[in-house]
Parts: sequence; C-alpha cells; structure tokens
Amino acid sequence: MGQTFYQDRWYRIYESGSPPTAVIQMADAVMAVPLTADNHVLFTNEYSPAFDARVLILPSGGIEAGEDPAQAINRELQEEAGYKAGRLDLLGILCPFIKYLNQHITVYLARDLQPSRLPADESFEIGVEAVPLGNVEALIAAGRVQDSIVIASLCLARTFLANAKNEKA
Repeated sequence: MGQTFYQDRWYRIYESGSPPTAVIQMADAVMAVPLTADNHVLFTNEYSPAFDARVLILPSGGIEAGEDPAQAINRELQEEAGYKAGRLDLLGILCPFIKYLNQHITVYLARDLQPSRLPADESFEIGVEAVPLGNVEALIAAGRVQDSIVIASLCLARTFLANAKNEKA
C-alpha cells in the first residue's frame, strides 16, 4: 500500500498497484436479508448522504472490535430494524466495486426474528418497510432499490431458499 491521500473514520484513499492508482479502503462490513415468518423482507428506509435522499436498503454496518460477523449483523439488526435473528445462514462474502474499493461484506439470511431493540448509532431516523420476498423485483424495477449489494444479497437469499426447498423435496 502506497501513500495515503485522505483518511477519516469511514474510509481511506491510498495509492496501490502498478501503475499507481487511487484505491478506497473501507472497514469490512455485514449485511442481512431479514426474512419474517410470512416471507417478508425487512428493508430499512435510511438517509443516504451520497444521494441526499432516503433510500431502501438492508440492515448493514461495520464489524466492531471483538465481534465476529454473525455478532455484528445481529447487533445491526437490533439497532436498525428492531429485531434479533434466531437463525443466521451465511449467504456469501461480496466485494463491491472490486477494482477500486477494498472491502468485504459478509451477507446473511436472518430468520426466526424476535423483537429486540438496541440504540441506533446513526444521527438520522431509520424506518422499516416489510415487503413480500416475491415483490422485490418490482421494487428494483421501480427504482426504489438501487444498491447493487442489496440486489446481490436478495438474489443470494432467493437462491439459498430455493435450494433448501429443493433439498426437502
């Protein structure tokens, strides 16, 4: 890793590679596809500073010191959606914008949800919107869900659930 051009609490921009290229490094993170017993996905409705608008995303956040990814996502679920998962299934590890962003996001399917609230660490209000799993494509087509990691996570969850259903058959 070469020269650091900028750094704050969320990310660092540094020089890497040959020829040298600016790269962004962010802390590794977690994301959940929280699925209720009646197959509704719990999206969070949050403010996006990047787009200066409220957006639908999935509960997500950084991994704090001493946490493993499963502990981190259960904490984030409680902070952002007001639920704790009784069951977490690992869906995969994604690297958004892999050429220029150094970050790993561990994605889980969160089920057996139980109400549980921890204080949020965001400075803005977070809403929760339950959407039937079968309707997520309509949200994407309508432009209400645009985050590529959210879309990939939803695809991973649907594939996981379809495979589990086929194994039972």
